[in-house]
Amino acid sequence: MKTAIFASITIFMAAAVPASANYLLLTPTGATLTTAQVRAEAAISSGGNNGEYYWLGTGLMQVEVNVLQRNPRAADKQSRLGAQWSFLPETSFTPAVGFGVIDVTSASPEGIAGYVAITKHFAVPKSLGLVSDFAATAGLGAHGINGFFGSFEARLAYGFFAEGEYDSRDFNGAVGWQPFKMLRFKAYSIKDEVFYGAEIPPITF
Repeated sequence: MKTAIFASITIFMAAAVPASANYLLLTPTGATLTTAQVRAEAAISSGGNNGEYYWLGTGLMQVEVNVLQRNPRAADKQSRLGAQWSFLPETSFTPAVGFGVIDVTSASPEGIAGYVAITKHFAVPKSLGLVSDFAATAGLGAHGINGFFGSFEARLAYGFFAEGEYDSRDFNGAVGWQPFKMLRFKAYSIKDEVFYGAEIPPITF
């Protein structure tokens, strides 16, 4: 009985926090997709000169399986298969904590990486007006992730948002607009290259 009560309270508190998935851009976050949740994203380089990025993830209970595919124009495709375990879901009191692995087949130049990531949403005073939600991530990786990484996402007024990250090697960012709950348009700067694309935020089937 106590276990059921505790589980119900945890689910209720977690439901009050905006849902998100593992990847922000190229870095993990502590958030993990759960059962029947799916998230997809695609970014195409300006003029098509630098290829594309594709993201896809789905969850099952406390585990998210995802793939980040990089299609450079003049090189082989890189399908970076990864997984993340939700050690702790985000609640009103605790951050989301996830342990994971990226690129298990070493398809990318960076190779396989293990990591831990912690993400927390912070209350934003209404007096600021412009920012409606702010989330920050800090993490530590090994091998393919060269030590510390971190990121943020700020949701702004009128459906606009901004994202930024340090992936242990490069600074990347994106700005965008979300006209509908299930669609976000984005412009990216990834490894000093410009991309344009769209994201389907985590949805539950």
